[in-house]
Amino acid sequence: MSKWRFWSRFSEYDNTVDQKTLRRLAEDNFVSHSVPAPGTRLDVVHQIAQYAQIPVGIESVPDFLADDKLIRGQVIFESLGNALDKVALNYPGMCWWLTERGVNMAITEPLHIRLGKRLDSEVATLIPQTRGYAFENFLDVLFSVSGLSPRKAFRLKGEQIDGSFQLDHTTYLVEAKWQEELTGNRDLQAFAGVVATKATWARGLFISYSGFSSDGLFAFERGSKPIICLSGDELRHIFEYNLNLADALLLKARYTAETGRVFMPVQELLKSSQVDPFHTLS
Repeated sequence: MSKWRFWSRFSEYDNTVDQKTLRRLAEDNFVSHSVPAPGTRLDVVHQIAQYAQIPVGIESVPDFLADDKLIRGQVIFESLGNALDKVALNYPGMCWWLTERGVNMAITEPLHIRLGKRLDSEVATLIPQTRGYAFENFLDVLFSVSGLSPRKAFRLKGEQIDGSFQLDHTTYLVEAKWQEELTGNRDLQAFAGVVATKATWARGLFISYSGFSSDGLFAFERGSKPIICLSGDELRHIFEYNLNLADALLLKARYTAETGRVFMPVQELLKSSQVDPFHTLS
């Protein structure tokens, strides 16, 4: 779950300022101001930004806010983030976020739809030379909006790690591949070897957009391996049905712990689990 989940309309997906700046400008930035009547909700947004302890600019807000007339004045006595959230709650699908230029508000599509479109329409259409890097960036965004505290790809002496995240107090290292052929035993063994050289409590998530070969999985699963596997088909299923990524990964991790098998499609696991399939991502 996102650390900013107490704002129901904050879009972590669109936000571009770092957590320290977001906390300073939205969570700890207090607004004590009375918006006089008559006015509009557009006036309210502008005055929230203007009269905050630390004034914040406005980059983009919908013009239709000016059509929503307020016959009574409005007292604002709360953080900038809480005040913006209350404005956004008046409009179905409206979210707010911050960039280096200031406050943004807009009516957006549901997050799971936007993520699915980004994967299929943006990442999938790139040339192979740039697609792998774009896929890593996409996964970093996905882990972030899923509240998994990701770290981007990093290099250690003699090896490259495609990223990491936290799930249920466990650190997972990430290997991400976007290639035409199915991922086989050799790649799985190589990644398992990397994970095995880290702390004993470290785990691994191997994400293969094309999926995994049955022969490769059979050869790899002989012996205990501290990783779980996720395919592109599973990602599309998660987005299509608006599933919670953290729940899906925990379900897969439990299956692996109980069976020793590192891959079973989340679609199949949900059929026999007690996890609510409508505990959503967004």
